[in-house]
Amino acid sequence: MPISDQSNLDVAMGIASATTPGLWVAFIYVASQYTWPRRLKPLRTATLAPRSLTSPIPKKLVAATLVVLILACVTVYSVRDVAAIAPVPETEISADDYSYSNPSQDGLRAAGEILPYLYVSFGILALAAIVASFVILRRRPLPGISEHNNRLLRTTWLNRLYRTVAVSLAVQAGEALHYKARWFHNESTRFIDGSGAGIEYMDSMYKIGNDLDWTANYAVLGVSVLMLFWRPPTNFENLPRAKRTGFSRLRDQLFSLQYATALLMFVAIFIAWPILPVSDDYKLPTGERETWMLVLFTGAAVFYLALNALYLGYANVVSRQISAAPKHSARLPMSPYICAGLLIVACLYFLLFPPLDYLWGFVAPSKVVVIALVVLLVLAHLGFAWFARRSIIPWNVTAAEEIWYRRVLELRSLRAVTSAVAAMLVVGYEFPVRLDLLAIMIFCIPAVIFLERPMDSEARSLQRSTSA
Repeated sequence: MPISDQSNLDVAMGIASATTPGLWVAFIYVASQYTWPRRLKPLRTATLAPRSLTSPIPKKLVAATLVVLILACVTVYSVRDVAAIAPVPETEISADDYSYSNPSQDGLRAAGEILPYLYVSFGILALAAIVASFVILRRRPLPGISEHNNRLLRTTWLNRLYRTVAVSLAVQAGEALHYKARWFHNESTRFIDGSGAGIEYMDSMYKIGNDLDWTANYAVLGVSVLMLFWRPPTNFENLPRAKRTGFSRLRDQLFSLQYATALLMFVAIFIAWPILPVSDDYKLPTGERETWMLVLFTGAAVFYLALNALYLGYANVVSRQISAAPKHSARLPMSPYICAGLLIVACLYFLLFPPLDYLWGFVAPSKVVVIALVVLLVLAHLGFAWFARRSIIPWNVTAAEEIWYRRVLELRSLRAVTSAVAAMLVVGYEFPVRLDLLAIMIFCIPAVIFLERPMDSEARSLQRSTSA
């Protein structure tokens, strides 16, 4: 963790930071048991059937969460030997014909100061899970539903609780590994004495630091993906089956397509990131790494559009029998294009003319490369929009629903392209004040902000009956 001086860690702030995850989990999952609508107010019911208090507990998920907890404790214990590193203040070297400024560097606190708070955080999380589990299991059953459904309802809440706790534990263990990796990276820059042993030591320390970073990243990603797909049971009794319509299938396909293509895009970025060239601190900067980062984000956006286009092409191939049916399409409203255009123009300006006074020691990529990549993104969006307006929609939907579907696909393409240009600036140029979240926010803007969702047939009939 960064430090700015040699003062002791603020105990109150450390305890607050350590207890926040556990208190948040306890509040969310305990308070949620008392927020049911008034018409579903819990009442005590009697039954002659024997019931165990622990029967709703998902035992396999509890075992997986305990494994994550044990591994997290082992991970934290493994970083116990990290020594403190004093921060380096900014220094200036001046001579008659030149001047050189070395920016300040954060230090690291000793493991003895950090690890107790991580253990406290793990303990509070485990206690919060136990308390929330007890409240969920002891909550009075809801009237109007069977005992089986009440048990599945408890299991669902416990499933969400343990998945949240497991991901939180994994994230904190990953931060501990990154903490030790920073120590190795610092060691790799200190021991340079001009001899072969010094260079070999530097390279070995740098490699160990990178290995720890990627171990933490893949471990957190693996636990998060596992918990994402660890679904609760769905075999509830006497539930009315929702009527499936063409529009409902259309919406489900849109959600599935977005989750699948976005996940593949982020995995591709995650895999390609370590392949990027590494800047050598002991050579003059060349801008090679920054250039390849721009290429990476451009390729990720094009890859995302290609995956969506491949799905539309597959739908065209399997729906040839309805290829003669009329295709209904319309352009997007001007508001998303105006917003995207302003963002792209602003980012392009700073990509071509970066604030070099603010980006110390930065070498900008070639202006020709920047313009070519942005033009490629724009052409990719135009091509995908053209294809989305002319592809076959293999669902029995109305003209308004078909137009909405094509507009959503076009808006997603516009979001991806705009997000890629923003990432090229805020991530590719490595601003000291990181604005990475801006690119993710642009990519995740909900379509409902710009596009009104059409009503399905049941909603339209209900509206007509109400107006009549």
